[in-house]
Order: sequence, then C-alpha cells, then structure tokens
Amino acid sequence: MDTVLEWCASIVGPFTIATDHSKEHGGHESTTTRLLSEAGPCYLKIHHTRAHWENEVHAYEHWAGAFGDRAPRLLAVRDVEPLGLVISELPGRIVENAHLSCAQGRAIWRAAGAALAPLHALGTGECFGPVLRDGTPAQPCIRDAPEYVSGQVERDIDRAVRGSYIDGDELATLHAACERIPAFEGERPVPCHRDYCAANWLVDEHGTWAGIIDFEFAYWDVRVADFSRDPDWAWVVRPDLADALLEGYGRPFASAEAQQLLVARAAYALGAILWGRDHAFYGFAREGHAALAHLSALRGR
Repeated sequence: MDTVLEWCASIVGPFTIATDHSKEHGGHESTTTRLLSEAGPCYLKIHHTRAHWENEVHAYEHWAGAFGDRAPRLLAVRDVEPLGLVISELPGRIVENAHLSCAQGRAIWRAAGAALAPLHALGTGECFGPVLRDGTPAQPCIRDAPEYVSGQVERDIDRAVRGSYIDGDELATLHAACERIPAFEGERPVPCHRDYCAANWLVDEHGTWAGIIDFEFAYWDVRVADFSRDPDWAWVVRPDLADALLEGYGRPFASAEAQQLLVARAAYALGAILWGRDHAFYGFAREGHAALAHLSALRGR
C-alpha cells in the first residue's frame, strides 16, 4: 500500500486519507479510498482482479465521456501490481442512501434513463463481453446475441442445480425464461455500464440526479443489461421507478425487448443467488429467490 500511496502522491501531490469508501459487498473486487489533496478531493481505487481493472479503465477512457460532467474524470492509471486508478470526485451523495419523496425518486430515475441513452448510442461493437484496456476482446469473440445470453444463463443454471441452490419451481421459471432467448436475435453489442442502479447514482443537495460512478463491470452487452441489474429490486417493489427509467431513456421497448428484459431479470435473480451463496451474502441470495418467485408468472405467459 505504501508503494501505491507514493505513486498516488506523484500524481496529485501531497494528500491526506479521508475515508475508506469501499462498499461492503465490493471489497472482494476492489477497495476505494477518498483522498484530500491541494487540487481537491479524489479517489484511489485499487483492483484485486485484472479483469475488473481492464473493464473500468477502458470504460473511463472510451465511454464515460457519454455522461459529460456527470461521471468522474480519470486522472491516472497504475498498470502494474497493485493495479489502480485515480479519479476525480463527483459532487453528491449516493441515491440509495438519500431520503427522497416518491416524486423525487421518479424524477431521479427518469433523469438516469435520459443520461443512459447517449452511452448506448456511442456505437456497436463486434463481440459481446469484456475487453482489455486497448479494446481487444478478453474472451473468445461471440457475435450472436442469443448464443451469448444462453451461454451465460445455462452455465449459471447448471452451477445452481449442482449446488442445490434452487428448487424445482425456480428451475421451471428459469427454463421459461430461456425459452424467450430467441427474442435477442439481431441485437448488437452496445457499451453498457452493467451496474446502472441507485447504488451507483448520485443526487445533489436539491434532490436532482447528479451522476454515475463505478464502471468496473462495464463492457459490451445487450442494452437490457442496464435495465435489469438492480440490487434494490425496484422492478419488484417499486415498478413505477423502473417505468420512469425507461420513460427517461426516451424509447419504449418493443415487444421483443420486453421479452429480453424478462430474461435479463431472471438471469440477474439467479446471479444474486449464486453470488450471495459464494460470498456469504445470504440476504442477497434470499432477494434473488424472491425475485424468481415474482417472475414465476413467466410460466403462464
């Protein structure tokens, strides 16, 4: 850590360490520390896995500009172990922790939807999945969207079944979701944040949406990925917020995209079960089970 702090001082000058801003659930992948320097506050983020470092640096260098001044600026990149980056501080507080009225919540989600559209409009890629910092695919190239989605979902279903993490009803719900995967036919890879939710949005002192942070999961994906990865499960408990996000996005989903969204939400619920079991976040796993129960109506559609 001393080596990293020396490197950081060479970038921002003398500083003091303010606070550790690592998320409780995120400490497995990275640690984030707020620094107070003469140039202003900034953040030092140390990645524990190269894959997430590659994701985040590539996203900051190529995609974060789609949000204008509503995303942090990349100040420096450390490309030797320990892998790290320094980013500017974006004023505001996390939406997830803010006390908001229902009307404020809907306005924030609507604004977040409007801010997301330019990211998806940056262009299309050749392959789905992560890339290295230079844009080279980090995995074997998959160009077919149904193949890409089914590969991910089927691997997770297999792991959940082998671990006895899901019951027969949940398996039936997931199989019903898989039947809708052909709805992804023709989708192209677009830049996705892939953790686009209230846990990573900022709000200013007036209760207005102020920006987006944390790009470590960002890579080429199907666009519905940015409407389904929601640790607060708004699409279950506050569907009006999910509707406001789509309204702000400015383009109603076609029938095929609505089917895609059901698949993506089922996949995220399963992912929550697996991640919760793997990392002993059993509350998150329980929420994944509850979301699958909510989606059990898939079998009747």
